[in-house]
Amino acid sequence: MTARSREDRHDPGREPPPERYGYLVTYAVRGEPGVRRAEVTVLPGYSQEEDIPRILAARLTGRPADGASITVLDVRPV
Repeated sequence: MTARSREDRHDPGREPPPERYGYLVTYAVRGEPGVRRAEVTVLPGYSQEEDIPRILAARLTGRPADGASITVLDVRPV
């Protein structure tokens, strides 16, 4: 049996899933006034929508574990 490439297994009537998803996220940081907006990219197989607070925390503090300090107010696909 030979290995088939991903393209060979593709159903011609369906588009393959995107390699990444982009979101425009509106969020608040605990202890800071106001709201912020950021674009976040999620890579299927590596991260999911529920990882967005951890991704934002890692950007702000360098520590993904600080995700509890992020409150996501709105998520929209880009």
